[in-house]
This record gives sequence, C-alpha cells and structure tokens, in this order.
Amino acid sequence: MNPAPSKPRAPRQDAEDRRKELLAATVSCLARLGSRATTGREICREAGVSHGLLRHYFANPEDLLLETYRDLCDRFLRRFEEVVVNQPSDDPIEGIDRFFAVLFSEEWSTSEILGAWTAFWSLGRSRPEFAAVYESFNREYRQLLDVALARLPASAEGIARSDAVEILSAVMDGLWLDLCLAPSGRSRERALALCSLTLRRIAPR
Repeated sequence: MNPAPSKPRAPRQDAEDRRKELLAATVSCLARLGSRATTGREICREAGVSHGLLRHYFANPEDLLLETYRDLCDRFLRRFEEVVVNQPSDDPIEGIDRFFAVLFSEEWSTSEILGAWTAFWSLGRSRPEFAAVYESFNREYRQLLDVALARLPASAEGIARSDAVEILSAVMDGLWLDLCLAPSGRSRERALALCSLTLRRIAPR
C-alpha cells in the first residue's frame, strides 16, 4: 500500500510580511488602547504572533512604535507624491484634486488612523525622536504641496505661494480631522468640495 501523500507545507511568510503585520497591529493597538497601554505583548496578541517574534524584528517595543510612525508618515508622503507629483497632466490642478480624493478616502480618513496619529502626536510632546519624525514629515509634506502649487498659474489676488501652502494645508488638516472625529457630520463629498473651492480661490485658473 502506498503511503498517503503528505500535505504540502504552507508557505512561510518572509521577514517583510511579518514586519508589516507587526506595524499594522501597532496602528490598531494605538487606535484602540492609546500609547500608554500599547505594549509589546498587546501588539503581538493583535498580530497573532509570539512575543519573541517582536524582538526578532525590532530591538524593543519602543523601536517598533517609532518605526510604525515613520512607516505611516512615509506611506502618506509617497501616496501624495504618487498622485500629485509623479502623474503630470495638462491640467496641474487635477493632481491636487486627486490627492484630496485620497486624503478623504476610507483608506486615510478613519477613526483608526486618527487614533494612531493622535498617539504619535502625544509621544512627540515628550520624546525627541518622535518629535523629529513629526518635524521631518511636516517639512516634506509642505515641500510636496509647494511643488504641486508651483505648477499652477499665479494667483490673481497676489497670494504668495508660501502663504497658499499654509492656507491649503490648514484647510485640509481641519476638514480631515473633523471628518475622522465625526464621520456622520460633514460628508466626504462636502470635505472634498470645500478643499477644491479653497484651492481654486487661492490659485484661480
């Protein structure tokens, strides 16, 4: 009698997949528990892995928190760059409209994302390394916005581009925060419309 064929082994996850799982679990824990209660064991429980695995990829839970913050900032900036800077069109204002659509999408405008950002902002008030990530993110974010606005016609009202960056950034941040806090209030469509209106007022065609 021939032996029953052995079951094929499930493919092992590579290191990058495991790392991404831990980063995603950290975001979920921060949103649900806040920075104080987000421990290494809670993160591993959320990810469904052993606590020892965390130390295999990260020096300690604090290192994981910092790497998660960097990853979140980097993904946001690369998404901005992808839809605004790297997709030129005959109408440059459309690139910024595309970013508005991403910003207010269910990918980025959620209570979970807000919870994670809030935890990181809190850490930035007392931890220099988190404050440095925040400052670097803000600087690069505004540089990308400046590049996008530089492609638009000059404002008839004579608004300086540096002022336009600050105005548009403030409007976007405020509407995004409001949508995340109260999704049943102002709609995504309304937030998009208000950002689009602001953009066209400060850089009319």
